[in-house]
Amino acid sequence: MLRSLAALGGEPAEQGDSDKEGASFAQAVTSRPEVPSDGLRKRPPPATAGCNKRAITCGEGGVHSPGCTTRDIIRGNVTLTCCVRKKTFMIYICGGYKDTVAERTALLEKAYPPLYLHCKQLGYDLRMVDLRRGVQDAITDRNDAVALHVETLQDCQDSQGHVFFLFTGQKHEVQTLPLSMSTEEFDGILGTLEAERQTLSKRRLTCLGEIGFMSQSSIAASFASEPGQSLKDSAESSALLSESAVSQNSPADADDNDDDDDDDDDEEEEVSVTPVGMRCWADADKDAKILQMCYRLDENCVPPVYRLLPVSTHYPDVLSKDGTRRRQAKRAWQAVCVHLWGVLQRNGPGALGEEKSSRLMRTVLESEVEQGLITGGPPEAHCHWYKRNISDMEYNLKSEKASKYIDLLKGRREINQNLHSSHQRFMNSIHTKLRHTNIYDLSIGWGRKGINPKVNRSHLFYAERLCSDFKRIVTNHLSRTIKVSTVKCSPDVKRRKASRIRIQEEILQHVRHGQQLEKRCDYREAVLSDLKRELESSNQRPVLLLGDVGWGKSTTMARAAVLASDWIPGDVKVLVRFVSLTGDSRNVRLLLQSLCFQMAEVYANHVSLSEDLPQLVSEFFSLMELVTEDGPVVMVLDGVDELSEEHSSDLSWLLRPFSPHVRLILSASSDSACANMLQKSLQPSVVSLSPLSLENITEGLEQRLERDRRRLQAWQRELLLQACVSCPSPLYMDTAYAESRLWSSFAPRGSLSLPANLSQLYRQVLTRLERAHGDQLVRRAASLITLSRNGITEEELLGLLSRDGLVVKEVELSHQPSVPPRVPPVLWVGLRKDLGELLTEVETDDTLVYRWTHAALTLVCKHAYLRMSESQASVHRDFASYFMSGSSSGTDGSSSGTDGNDGHIFQPLAWTLETGSVKNHVFNLRKLHGLPFHLIRSGQTAPLLSECLFNYEFLLHKVWGLSVLFVEEDLKAGIILEKELLDVAALSQALQLSRNALLRDPCQLAAQLYGRLCRIIDEDRPVAPGDPRKFSHLHTLLSLCGCSSIPVLVPSFTCLMPPGGLHYSLIAGHLDAVTALAGGRQGAVAVSCSRDGTLKLWDLELGHAVRTLRVVGGHVDSVALCLNDTVVAVTMKRTLLVLEVASGRALLTENDSMDVPVVTTTSDGQLLVAFYDGSHLVKVFDLANSCRELCRVNITMQCDPIHKDHTILVSRGFHKDYVLFAYRSGGEAAVLSAEKGVVLSTMATHHGAASVQGVELTDEYLLLFCRYPYKRHDTIIHIELFGMKNFQYLRSIYGCSQDFISQLTVNKGGTHVVAFSQSWEALTTEIITWNIETEDHKHLAKCSGLVKGGSCFDMQFCLGICNDEPYLRMWNLVSRINDQSLTYNVHKVKSDGILEVKPSSKYPRYVVCRSLRPGTVRIWNIVKSGYRGKPVRVEHGLYDNTDVVLVKDLKLYILTDRGTANFTETPMPIFQTLLIYDLLKKSYIKKQTGLYVIPCPEQEYRLLHGELLLGLSENRDHLILWDLYSGHIKSRLKASHRETLLSSPSFVDRKSQEMPFRESTALVMPWDRRTETQTAKGRRTERKAQRDRDTQRRLDREKQNSVDQYLLSADEQVAVCSYFAHHLVAFSVTAQDQFHTLEDRDSMLFLYTAALTYTGSHLVLSNYNDKEKTSYVTLWDLHKGKVRKRLKNEPGVCCVAISSNASRIVFGVTGVHRLKVWDPFRRVHKTIPGYENLNMCVSSQLFITEEGAKAVLLAGEASIWDLDAATVLSVFAPDSRIQCLSLLGDNSSTLLLGLSDSPTLVTMRLTSQDVSRTSGSGDDLFGEQSSSSEDEGDADRSPRTAHS
Repeated sequence: MLRSLAALGGEPAEQGDSDKEGASFAQAVTSRPEVPSDGLRKRPPPATAGCNKRAITCGEGGVHSPGCTTRDIIRGNVTLTCCVRKKTFMIYICGGYKDTVAERTALLEKAYPPLYLHCKQLGYDLRMVDLRRGVQDAITDRNDAVALHVETLQDCQDSQGHVFFLFTGQKHEVQTLPLSMSTEEFDGILGTLEAERQTLSKRRLTCLGEIGFMSQSSIAASFASEPGQSLKDSAESSALLSESAVSQNSPADADDNDDDDDDDDDEEEEVSVTPVGMRCWADADKDAKILQMCYRLDENCVPPVYRLLPVSTHYPDVLSKDGTRRRQAKRAWQAVCVHLWGVLQRNGPGALGEEKSSRLMRTVLESEVEQGLITGGPPEAHCHWYKRNISDMEYNLKSEKASKYIDLLKGRREINQNLHSSHQRFMNSIHTKLRHTNIYDLSIGWGRKGINPKVNRSHLFYAERLCSDFKRIVTNHLSRTIKVSTVKCSPDVKRRKASRIRIQEEILQHVRHGQQLEKRCDYREAVLSDLKRELESSNQRPVLLLGDVGWGKSTTMARAAVLASDWIPGDVKVLVRFVSLTGDSRNVRLLLQSLCFQMAEVYANHVSLSEDLPQLVSEFFSLMELVTEDGPVVMVLDGVDELSEEHSSDLSWLLRPFSPHVRLILSASSDSACANMLQKSLQPSVVSLSPLSLENITEGLEQRLERDRRRLQAWQRELLLQACVSCPSPLYMDTAYAESRLWSSFAPRGSLSLPANLSQLYRQVLTRLERAHGDQLVRRAASLITLSRNGITEEELLGLLSRDGLVVKEVELSHQPSVPPRVPPVLWVGLRKDLGELLTEVETDDTLVYRWTHAALTLVCKHAYLRMSESQASVHRDFASYFMSGSSSGTDGSSSGTDGNDGHIFQPLAWTLETGSVKNHVFNLRKLHGLPFHLIRSGQTAPLLSECLFNYEFLLHKVWGLSVLFVEEDLKAGIILEKELLDVAALSQALQLSRNALLRDPCQLAAQLYGRLCRIIDEDRPVAPGDPRKFSHLHTLLSLCGCSSIPVLVPSFTCLMPPGGLHYSLIAGHLDAVTALAGGRQGAVAVSCSRDGTLKLWDLELGHAVRTLRVVGGHVDSVALCLNDTVVAVTMKRTLLVLEVASGRALLTENDSMDVPVVTTTSDGQLLVAFYDGSHLVKVFDLANSCRELCRVNITMQCDPIHKDHTILVSRGFHKDYVLFAYRSGGEAAVLSAEKGVVLSTMATHHGAASVQGVELTDEYLLLFCRYPYKRHDTIIHIELFGMKNFQYLRSIYGCSQDFISQLTVNKGGTHVVAFSQSWEALTTEIITWNIETEDHKHLAKCSGLVKGGSCFDMQFCLGICNDEPYLRMWNLVSRINDQSLTYNVHKVKSDGILEVKPSSKYPRYVVCRSLRPGTVRIWNIVKSGYRGKPVRVEHGLYDNTDVVLVKDLKLYILTDRGTANFTETPMPIFQTLLIYDLLKKSYIKKQTGLYVIPCPEQEYRLLHGELLLGLSENRDHLILWDLYSGHIKSRLKASHRETLLSSPSFVDRKSQEMPFRESTALVMPWDRRTETQTAKGRRTERKAQRDRDTQRRLDREKQNSVDQYLLSADEQVAVCSYFAHHLVAFSVTAQDQFHTLEDRDSMLFLYTAALTYTGSHLVLSNYNDKEKTSYVTLWDLHKGKVRKRLKNEPGVCCVAISSNASRIVFGVTGVHRLKVWDPFRRVHKTIPGYENLNMCVSSQLFITEEGAKAVLLAGEASIWDLDAATVLSVFAPDSRIQCLSLLGDNSSTLLLGLSDSPTLVTMRLTSQDVSRTSGSGDDLFGEQSSSSEDEGDADRSPRTAHS
């Protein structure tokens, strides 16, 4: 009776103890066959020794042991077990299907987005898994809901951080049937039913109801057919069962009600079951028959099990495309499930016992809870339980929604006490396993529509409180799992660190993948033997492993990588890469970068590697040269035929000869074009993979069956074996065996088949998946995975599936999701599980993506679903639209927001986390990579240009998060789409010019683009109204540069080299700076030497080194190629070394000279001539005769050398045995016959004022490069030509005043002279040429940096080297040599820079700039947009270079007419005249004569208010104030030391008491004092007094020192003078008197690194205490004349600034290159780390602005710093030197820059939301009236600054 009541109420049997060790649902279904999950998603098996004799677990997430770290793996030890943790935080949510929808929906809509954002900001992915989302029950065709949920939960538990959340209400979970039962369990239940039937049959019941049951029993009997029955009979029995199931439902259930489907489902759970008192033998017989119909014995499992048949076996309509029929079939099956569940519940306990029966009949939720509570530690660390109780539920049972929240009896609105009791027991069992601290009781009241936060305010508050608590719990878990770095560093340093970490993770991922593949390598012993033999052989040829698709190349390569260390002797380093495993490995450039990084970690970890492909190739081979015999390298590259199209899959670097100690193993498909090319060009040792033999296949299948505890029927085994024999590849065998795991023993013979090839087998798999999961879902998912860029994330996949209308329509046939996602995530989870090992999850773009494991499946999917190009373009468009839309789905498919406004969370360009003052950026690499990729492939040119290529924010984040090289790759692809777009070409050239700066600091993108393109945009104006502009996209790009999301210093006009010039390419190969360079005479060859100790011979046509010698050590000064480029001569200080290039053998070594040799060659390179700098000695060596010394002579010339170093100038050209030489800056040159050792002729310059700067010779001429005075202040280069025959002067070739010769060469034809013209003021170099015959003079190219060595024997290969660069710069001058627009002449105006920038306080919109050329002044309007690049007025010839010019308020005060004063004892120079020039009136307004102003350096004059001039006296012992109106001295500011502190006796006594001398304490110990006699004490006291008197006399003498330097306060009230002494003197300028002497007895006080406040109230300076041997930064109070504060131990201070109220002091420190901030009155001291290339020195300038909030630093580069946040805001790196920098106002962040090579004033403003733009006020004074249209156009193109 109790069992009958239990069946009536649906009460489950009481569960046993579920806490036992190892108890899980997986144990109950151990023998259930399943498709193996993805290999990378499996738990790593335990490490085994195998062939690895050093196998030790290590790495991240592994067990660390001594000497075993991640660094060892990166250094090439692949035998260490590598455990790579996935950076994914998993949250698993479970609860009732219907009663917890409100809570789960609220979490995914409100809590998930901020948590997702927080995780992304920390650099982690977040997956919130809710498999009940969008579905109403656990019914699936294959009844695998429990397995899916449990396996997904196990995957979550495998992640680095996981949290399990359980939500329960008052309703018990829907019951599910066990997927399989063991034979013992099934037979026991059947035995119980049979016993019941026999017992009931003896009663002979005769009631009328028996007839009905007998009819039903007959139906059940007809359904229970044997396995051999016909399909027709099976279909008929299914139809009969469907009719029986429907008849058991209530009449209301028979009606299809789509509007209230949830309520119908609830009532379907209650069926009418006959009580025990009314049961007869037919009931038991019917139960047994239905059980046998639904479960069939599968003998393919070991041991055999009874398996629950799919729903479609009985109800085919469950897969129908008619939604109504599908729902009807689902209801019918649900009724059968309830009936069977009652059968198991009644008979299970008696047959199996309570514990086994309860495990067999667990619900989905019970299985999830049991698995979720199984953790490595206490469950409280990961598990949380929310218990919701509807307090007034029992009063609202009549509500139509009540059945969703509590179990009701059938047909009555009463609580089902049996199910309610079961639910209480379930919750009580959780209480025994989980502490109360992780259990949260929630109470809520009933609403009109149940729990609905959208219509009920109290429910809304409940949901918000739940979400808040949920976020708090998850955030705490994140904080414990993820450690956030709070180290402050500049963006460029962070980027370099992030790049390094990314490469390390890439290497570890390949090693981990190889270790997984290696375990699956079977039956390749013969191939491995061949590989071993090839590696051990001495032919040193690369090994190429060839095989067809799926023949096991990757597994064989993985095994070879592990065994390589045993095959080759020595400390073997193995570098392994599986191309296409990750996105980076498919890119040739990134693949080489990671290989170079790994080799540098082993051999040269100090090397800074390049990022561009050509340079990486050269550095790759240079690093290979470091490999030694006892530490060989084996490089394993698998699948080189799968490289992506970037860089055209360039494999040319593999064709060059490798180092003899580096062995290369490659693999490729046999039929690929790559394999054919490698075999033809590389000539490798080919090892081919053979097909598997019958024995291999048989053995392999047996092993797999035994491993999985399976067996096959004889005919099935034969079918599988024959299929594998027909396609004998490992991949086919694995795939076919995976299919066979789905076979059951009762499957009909004709229903199973296996195609004969891999492609057809893949197609069959896809067809099976379409049938099981829906053709639209499978088609769409396969298409997305196939066309994704290097894989697709789960988030992207679910989001794109929900956007597909056909997929959504198909999903809605079975599910009716009321809220997003429109595609329930459980559908993808099921599909992913069935794909098994066909799908791989790997990490790329800093996230986990899914991709096809094998490329063969990609081809099959393209052929099946994407055959048309339009269909492929459509998928790419969907991807692009997804990335551009900004809206996204949650990981489980949940929408990021119903209104799509969460783009900043799910699809931003970067996620930014602010921790205090530290900002961390995590870039969305999926979007940065994917958007341009899919736009290009979908042919969407317009969005590509607007959203990517000319979208500043996109470019900024891609340059910052990746590299500028990725942008250049996008531009190359964009040029293919838009060939005639000039914007793309201009942007590409601008980025190429800025590459070095952007690689160092990508945040300079806005400044670099605007600084190069502004002039181009300004000049791009329509010819006529309505005409298009030449550049249609650059205008928008530059306008966006001023709206940067980060603070950026943006220049007002072009101040960098614009596109269009001749740019150089880089030749890399040296690992340190190149110090010497020379060109060869035989072909395009060159030789160079580096600090890394190598000498390299370059083939310039190939672009790489062909020979490397390591016998050169130290710093090489010069190098020369001799004797047909077979011998090289090297000089190192006083050492001369001659080497044979081929062997590196030293032919001559001479190091006994006292002078530095300067070498050249003659006689076609056979004679080596060595001049010795500093002496007259010349040696000649015959290189063709074993370097025999041919002669040694002493030569003399009429004039002696002028310089002490680098005195000799020698020619490099060949003509007979002649050598032309001269003394630098001398007036003559001579021709030496090397063979005879005599001077043939001496040639004097044509003009006596000329000085020789260089010499060269050709077959016809002797060339003397002479510098002549030109005009008043310039010089000019002339080339004087002398005839080769008679050595007579012929003619001169004129240059221009812009030429400064440093290196010169005559080309091989003798037609052109090429010289490098350095500009030390601008730090730039120009390449200039002269045509010897036509006398054309051109400036062909300009570059930043000083080229210190060069060679150009061939105009196609012009080479140069710069300081501290490991590259050779190469220009191709052929394209520009005949360009007449580049011609210069003597009349061309010399470009000049800006010497001084003076803002005007009276006219704030105007700035006066003095030019480096004396007499030139320009006035700039910094407000008028139309005058950004041109001055409003230019004045020339206003003053001479001997005059002193002071600027104030648009007036020039010129001190001129320098004469001599005779009224003094000693005549002294004075300025006698003052000229005042009004720039506004454009005339002189005053001439004051009769002045007696003492000449001083210009910076020592100060022009004060009231026409006063402050300067130094003639003896520099005091300051003088001149009245410029009268021309007389107004007053003298002299120091008075009569009553100084140092001379006060009381001060000396007090100082001696407070700070006793070290001598007294050091020489006299305390115990000595006790025994000291009075005489000794007197002598000691006298000595001390004498020392004090000597010190005092020395200090008194310092009072007579002259003024060393003085500072003037900004308000011109206070002046402070230093005297190279221990004191400073402060003067009041207004009172014209001294008011304090600042004295420090132990420190010399200087003003070199000092600063005054605005009013002069405080002085800060850096001083060194000689007594304490300590450096201080000292703050003096000038009003009191005392030290206010001191900061101890601060050495290396090079610049300092102070705020106006002295509350903040900032100073720069050399060596560490950092800024330090000191708030003296708050005792705050902090350090701001500088950016990577910051180089502070004594010439650095520092300004403090915005009331101490920011600082501006000029240290080669201009930078602005946020002092409060302690960060660098922005840096600007110009191409040339910044000559001067000024601020526009005392508290302004607007910078005024004067460059050394440009007369244009550059205004730089910080563009950000925190800084407002400063604009000048006042009227336009110089008539700069422009049209409104012009101003508006300029304003649109100018940088815009967002106002705060």
